[in-house]
Amino acid sequence: MRLLVVADLHGQPVAQHHLIELLGRGFEGVVLIGDLSHLGPVGVIEDLLNTVQKSNIPVLSVPGNCDPKNTDQVLEARGVNLHKKCIKLGNLTFIGLGGSNVTPFNTPLEFTEAEITEELEKLVEKAGRNFILVTHAPPFGTPADMLPDGTHIGSKSIRAFIERTQPIANCCGHVHEGRSISHLGSTLVVNPGPLSKGYAAELKVGEKT
Repeated sequence: MRLLVVADLHGQPVAQHHLIELLGRGFEGVVLIGDLSHLGPVGVIEDLLNTVQKSNIPVLSVPGNCDPKNTDQVLEARGVNLHKKCIKLGNLTFIGLGGSNVTPFNTPLEFTEAEITEELEKLVEKAGRNFILVTHAPPFGTPADMLPDGTHIGSKSIRAFIERTQPIANCCGHVHEGRSISHLGSTLVVNPGPLSKGYAAELKVGEKT
């Protein structure tokens, strides 16, 4: 399955223009990794979902820490919500957790590390083996969460979860400067970078993976 993986649009019109172009490239699924808006309004997210769903490509999405608190309800109403859920798309199983670990900025959707661990443990019970983990926040101590000065700001709980469960891949975002492809054990960690700057990723997952 060919998946289009995008993050951090922040409600910018240029990001939607990039997305429209990418949707014409024959992808079989779209994964939206949050920060669809920049602190709202919800109408920005509705417009984005209209754009994506016109393509008739299956979509899954989690909210970012900069999206309004009720974003998961908007996603749920549109049938694309992956936040705190386990969903099968084709032959692939996805589990998702939006928001981020605590930041200095008091953004709308933040979780303590203990809360992140609790939510992920609930989901993995449903997922079984060979799942794709979609989190807005990246795992700590990886290229995906590194600032230009070398500081790591990702989630230690997400890292520990990946190290223990070894999902097929972790699609994450949040840290714009962390655009990268790396590994934690056998898990592929993909931070596509911000679509607001024209960045995206393609994830190919084989039928036997």
